[in-house]
This record gives sequence, structure tokens and C-alpha cells, in this order.
Amino acid sequence: MNFYKVKLMVVVFSLTTANVATAGNSRTYVANDDSIESKICVAAATGSKLHLNSKVKDLSTTKLMTTKYQIVANNLNCNGINIVDFAEMAGNIQIANKLKSYRIENVEIRDIAAIYNGNVAISDSY
Repeated sequence: MNFYKVKLMVVVFSLTTANVATAGNSRTYVANDDSIESKICVAAATGSKLHLNSKVKDLSTTKLMTTKYQIVANNLNCNGINIVDFAEMAGNIQIANKLKSYRIENVEIRDIAAIYNGNVAISDSY
């Protein structure tokens, strides 16, 4: 057997093994409609950063991509789940991390005196 045949067999075996390993874990995500939001959800679950970027670019009239990504990361739900969590559940961690960086964290400052205001009875006896 010559070197070329051995090399070819190794390549074929490697590709076949890789395809079998990924076939068991792959899911198919299909948009239910033709809306840009559905396309962004599918891209978040299955696409690359470049693919997601091309879909987000079509979202609104603003030219600032940062604003578009903030809108997507904070307001878009896919099947009732925030898009960041949806991408994580789909296993697309790179996209989830990218979108997570655009999330606006909510900080709530509470006035303790306003929240914990009980009634105190004062008596004259000690």
C-alpha cells in the first residue's frame, strides 16, 4: 500500500468520525416566519458571529451596530427565552458571550428606611 492511499484512508476515517460525533448532538433550528427577529434567533442558535452580524444589521434604521446589539440582547426573546439564554441553551457559547456583553445590567438602589418601616410603640414604663 502506498503512502497516498494510507493518507487518504486516514482523512476519510477522520471526517467520518467527526460527522458521526456531531450528528448526534446537532439540532435543526427553523424560523417559524420570515421576520428579522426569527432570523436573528436562528442565527444566534446556529450561526457564526459574522452570520449574526449580517442579520442584526437589518434590524433597524439606526446605523450604530452597538445600539442594534443592545436592542437585541436586552429586548429580543426567542421562544419566550431571552436571546442570550437561547444561544447558550443551543450551545452557541461564542454568540451568547458576544450578546451578553451588550446586556444592560439593572442596578436597583433601595432606600432601606423606606422599605423597612415598621410601627414602633413607645411606652412610659421601663
